[in-house]
Amino acid sequence: MSTSVQIHFHTIDVFTRRRFRGNPLAIILVDRSLTLSQEQKQLVAREFNLSETVFIHGVESSEDPESSFTIDIFTTAEELPFAGHPTVGAGWLLSQLFPGREAFTLSTKAGKIPVAKLPTTGVRLQVPIDFKEHTPYHFPQLKTKGRQPHLEAADYVTGIDGADPVASIVKGMSFMLLQLTSEDSLAKFQAFSSPVRIPNEHLGAWSGFSSLYIFVVLADGVTVRTRMFEGTFEDPATGSAASTLCGWLGKQKGPGSWEFNVIQGVEMGRESRIGVSVAVGINGEVERIDLAGDAVKVMEGTIDIELS
Repeated sequence: MSTSVQIHFHTIDVFTRRRFRGNPLAIILVDRSLTLSQEQKQLVAREFNLSETVFIHGVESSEDPESSFTIDIFTTAEELPFAGHPTVGAGWLLSQLFPGREAFTLSTKAGKIPVAKLPTTGVRLQVPIDFKEHTPYHFPQLKTKGRQPHLEAADYVTGIDGADPVASIVKGMSFMLLQLTSEDSLAKFQAFSSPVRIPNEHLGAWSGFSSLYIFVVLADGVTVRTRMFEGTFEDPATGSAASTLCGWLGKQKGPGSWEFNVIQGVEMGRESRIGVSVAVGINGEVERIDLAGDAVKVMEGTIDIELS
């Protein structure tokens, strides 16, 4: 006969200070004494049915200042090595649960992530990177009139037939970066019936998850308006994509430290504000990316999980 255990959860909205804006996230607090299988975690993620659900392990040992928190990040379909809004959200919730700690570490499949409280509100984290700029890729159907009836050739920075930049933040997490010429063009862009994927042979050792990130750089060169689509699904805030894009933008600027303010989710009524800092070395390569954001609590409760 199977037994069940109650596990505490929180839902928060990330990259915003206003409820029902930003990107929703479910956070499951898992005691160190409890082991959940991959199947159980995947089922929980499907139950919440959000873009990502994050599991934080070992919260009860958090008073040890040397301890780190292991987190697992799941979509409704798979586990991810890294994603921006789950790590920022997990860091923010931990900063609320344990206000005496100014800094801590999150252990992810992509590596260890140092997290620090910001002086006002929110958190800043150092993104684990293995940044790679690939050869630009031309997706044949991406800009056709059949797919984008409200856009013209002049709306695309690379034109109708031009290839678009491709970059990876870590191995297994890549984005095609489609630059448009105006916010009006961005608002007119239509979702696809199926996800846009970059072929594995184009990505080589960086193959894995890939998607499309659409952006417009505003006149100040710092503010970037973005949209993120996974087929017909639009994501209100995508920290991994914002980090990848800003890493690529930083490379175009050259050696130095660069700050970007990414605004996403406007067109779907869930405005999100993502802070990204990029350090580019004298060799022109991305050396560090920091991701910053705020969050707000929406609800909390318990979920019953059956143990075999």
